[in-house]
Amino acid sequence: MTLTVEEIGKYLGQTIEDAMGRPTGKLVGLTADIKDEVQSIQIAQSSGEVNQFPIGSVRVVEGHPVLLEAWRVDAEDLRKEHDIIRRRNQALQLLFKDGDIEQTEFNQLRGSYEDLNKEILTKREGLSEILKEVENRLEQQIRNLQTALTNNKMLFTASELSEQTYHAVTESIRAGLEIARKELKDVENTRDYLKEIASLDVEEPAEPTEVPTKVPDVVVIKMKEPE
Repeated sequence: MTLTVEEIGKYLGQTIEDAMGRPTGKLVGLTADIKDEVQSIQIAQSSGEVNQFPIGSVRVVEGHPVLLEAWRVDAEDLRKEHDIIRRRNQALQLLFKDGDIEQTEFNQLRGSYEDLNKEILTKREGLSEILKEVENRLEQQIRNLQTALTNNKMLFTASELSEQTYHAVTESIRAGLEIARKELKDVENTRDYLKEIASLDVEEPAEPTEVPTKVPDVVVIKMKEPE
């Protein structure tokens, strides 16, 4: 995605959120090329640390900049690449079937698409491993939040926490649980999609059939003369 300084610069000083609506920090800087296209952004954390992210990780959603996690960007790119290769491979086989391209050209293009698809499958395996790590982290986070919820309930029941404090922390924990579960569902959906990405259908299509002889527009019918 290409964003210009004008398009993203107006958000300087504002808080940027991730795909789940969590604040990631404030947009404090941009790096652009001579075409005025932004290449990367700088985000300041509450700790004062400034991190740089490629512009490919940024989306403008409903007038607000959103910073996507790396795995979301990779999954989005992989989906686009796979869809393009799949459609082009289908079009190639259709053209060959209809006799619009020669066997040599067909083999050459099909080979290039096979190579590209192998690269996609390699990327898929790498992304699947990353998603496993993200999934494990989120599952652990959910367990920790559930434990905190139980501990606070015990403290409140034992009158060691005021009602106001208990309700405040409980609301915060439940909000965190909702976000973590939603993100975990996103990860599971992405992993399910990756499982559907398989090798291209590269079966040898039948040779183009010969065009049948054209039927004459006028048919002469000989009738038997009466005796």
